[in-house]
Order: sequence, then C-alpha cells, then structure tokens
Amino acid sequence: MEKSKQIFSRVEIVSNIEIPGSKLKLLTFFEPTIALTGLPGQFVELGIPGCVLPKPFGIMNTQKFGLVEILYQIVGKGTETLSRMNEGETITVLGPLGNGFTLPDSKNCYLVGGGTGIAPVLFLSNYLKGKINSTLFLGSRSKDFLPEINFLPENSEIATDDGSAGFYGNVIELMQQKLIPPAHVFACGPKPMLKALWNLVKDWNTQVEFSLEAYMGCGIGACLGCQIQTKSGQKHVCVDGPIFPASEVSDVL
Repeated sequence: MEKSKQIFSRVEIVSNIEIPGSKLKLLTFFEPTIALTGLPGQFVELGIPGCVLPKPFGIMNTQKFGLVEILYQIVGKGTETLSRMNEGETITVLGPLGNGFTLPDSKNCYLVGGGTGIAPVLFLSNYLKGKINSTLFLGSRSKDFLPEINFLPENSEIATDDGSAGFYGNVIELMQQKLIPPAHVFACGPKPMLKALWNLVKDWNTQVEFSLEAYMGCGIGACLGCQIQTKSGQKHVCVDGPIFPASEVSDVL
C-alpha cells in the first residue's frame, strides 16, 4: 500500500471509553482526511497536553464519515493523561504516517497481534473482509488486555498466558495447532512474539510482513530515535516502516 498524504490538525475528541471487560480504552476523534486515506499498518502522532513530545498510536479503524479509532492501554504518564480526557476536549494529530501493509495477492492469510499490537491487525482484518479469507490470532497475558469477544471479528482466535480467555498459552503455541501452510502472514506485537513467529513460518516461501514497535518521537524521520539496521541498510521505523518484510528485519527481532 502506498503512503497517504499527511495532515497536522487539532481535533476534537468524540469519545474516550473503556472497552467493557478489559483494561483497554478506545479513543475516537473526527478527522476526515485521516479517515479517508489511512491504511492498515499506518499510525498517527498525538499531541497530549503536558507531554513534550507527541506519542505514536497505531490506527485501529476508520469510518468513511470521518471518524478515526485508536485502541490504547494506560502504560505511562502520556496515556494516563489521555485516558482522563473527555468528549469535546482537543488534541493535536499528525498522520497518517508510515507505510501500510501490502495487500496480499492470495485468498488466504493469517493476521497476528500481540499486546497493543492488536490494533493494526484488527484494522487489516476489517479492511480485508469480503475480499480475502483471513484468520486473526490475538495474544495477551490475560483477558484484561483483550477486547471482549463480541468486539472482535468472527474469524478471531484468542490466546492468553494465564488461560483466562481462549487458548491457555501464548499465541504462537496456539498457531502451531491451527496453521495450514502456506499462507501470507502479517503481524504486530512485541519482538519475542515476532521472532518466534518468524521461526515458525520462515520456510513457507510466502509474503510475511511485520509491523515493528519503536519509540517514534517525531514520526517523520527527523529525530533518528527509531533507527534500526536491516539487511538492506539502516532504516527508520517511522518513515521506512513500521511495516517491513520479515526477512529484512529478522536479525533485529
């Protein structure tokens, strides 16, 4: 998928709610340009009051009438402040940023999300609906950090480390029981998960793309804070990614 035109604007919060049955929150704001052009795998930088630098968040969904949805977890001062903001308050947004996933050319693919990395693959699952058959694998340490089942697509398979929902174990262990190769694979999550996934599918000779998580202070390649060494040279996660062919970044996982 090609990059979308970027915009910077101040937006009004439409809602900022806790997802029932979890410790996740769903932020919704109105920004028509991002809603119309944002692609699965892209992200936005949100300017949160009191934070010196903006914070990157993967886009979880967009609506054609102008709404953008961001799924997040409270992990620090920035997200704590964001969680207390209410409908009608404003934040700044820069986006959509980075590259999106490459639309698969087959009729079968697996989407894998771990932790807060579930947002980009939920977006991709929604984008592919009715076009390509996909199975969505989601993993978390407990059900508290996953949306409740009626929030998820019908093609979802869930794994939790403590067995509180779905499969008792990690998402890669679940996939080992379910995979029917070959199929394209798209994933976002912590590096240990991506590394284990790569070891599982690297011999399939199919399209495998990973969304890398990094601290992206600016989102446009200026601060150099998300520089990585890939097999084709130095790259910046924010502008050259966050989507990369898995084979290119397997050494940094």
